[in-house]
Amino acid sequence: METKIIVTVIGHCNSLSEDFKEEFVSFLKSIPEVQVESKIELATRAQDYFLDSTLDVASLRQKVALFNCQAVDIVVQENTKFRKQKGLVVFDMDSTLIYQEVIELIAAYAQVEDLVAEITERAMNNELDFKQSLAERVKLLKGIKTATLYDDIKSKLRVTEGVPELCRGLKKSGCKLAVLSGGFAPFANHMRDTLELDYSRANVLATENDPQSGLEVLSGRTVGDIVDGECKAETLLALAKQYDVPVESTVMVGDGGNDLPAMAVAGLGIAWNAKPKVQKAASSKLNTKSLRDAFYIFGYTDAEIAELLV
Repeated sequence: METKIIVTVIGHCNSLSEDFKEEFVSFLKSIPEVQVESKIELATRAQDYFLDSTLDVASLRQKVALFNCQAVDIVVQENTKFRKQKGLVVFDMDSTLIYQEVIELIAAYAQVEDLVAEITERAMNNELDFKQSLAERVKLLKGIKTATLYDDIKSKLRVTEGVPELCRGLKKSGCKLAVLSGGFAPFANHMRDTLELDYSRANVLATENDPQSGLEVLSGRTVGDIVDGECKAETLLALAKQYDVPVESTVMVGDGGNDLPAMAVAGLGIAWNAKPKVQKAASSKLNTKSLRDAFYIFGYTDAEIAELLV
C-alpha cells in the first residue's frame, strides 16, 4: 500500500536555487520506492514535494537524511489533514521560547553560572538524568536573595525571533498553546502572559528565611512534582484530552533531551536549533533564525501566513 508523504525543504537563509531544486528532485527520484507527484512553493526558501511511497515515514526519513546539504532542513511527514489543522502546540521555554537558560541567569547572582551551565549542557544532551541534574543545579542557588530576583530576571528575558508571530497566527487559527518548562514557574507564567498562551507549567523554587539577614532567600531545593521529560509527555496528552484535541494534531517544540518524551507522544516533534542527539531523535528539525518558519512545516505559504498575521 502506498503512503502519501510530504517532504518540505526549508532554506536556512537564502532562496532555494533552481539548481538545488533540480538536484533534490533527482535525489528523490533515485529512491526506488518513491514517486514524486507534485510540488508547491511555500516561499522562496521553502518548498513542498508530494510523494507516493511504499516506504513508511520513518524509513523515508532515514533515506532522505542521506541528502547532504547543511544549509537546509528537510522535514518528512505523512500527508493528512492534521498537518495544517493544529489543535495544540506545546513549547519548551529555555532556549526555545526565549534565547536564555533562566537557571543560568539566576546562577549569575551567586557567581556559579559556569558550574550550572556545564550541568545544563550535559542534561540537555541526555547525558544526565534530568531530575538529578536539576537538584544539583538548584542546590548551587542556595542563599540568593529573592526580593527583586524574579523581576530582575524577567526584564532580561529575550523572546526568540518569530515566536510572537507564530503564537499569534496559531491562536488565530484556533490552536491552543502551552509552555511546559523544566525551568521555573514565575518565568513560565510570565511567558504565558506575555505571549497570551493558554497554559503553563514549570518547577517551583523553595525559599527560606536567612537567619542572619532575616531576608527571604532560595533554599537550594524545589517543591512539588518535577517537570521533567515524562511530566511533559503526560501533560501534553492530558491537555489534548482537556481541549478535546486529537493527539495527531499536537506538536511539541523544544531543544533538549527532556523534550524528547513529549515529542514522541505528540503528533509532531520539532527540534528547534537543538542538540545533535535531539535532532536525530525528533520527527522534524528546524535550524533557522526564526521560529515563525514552523509555519512552513505546517504547510502554510507566505501568503497564508501574512493573512493569519493581519
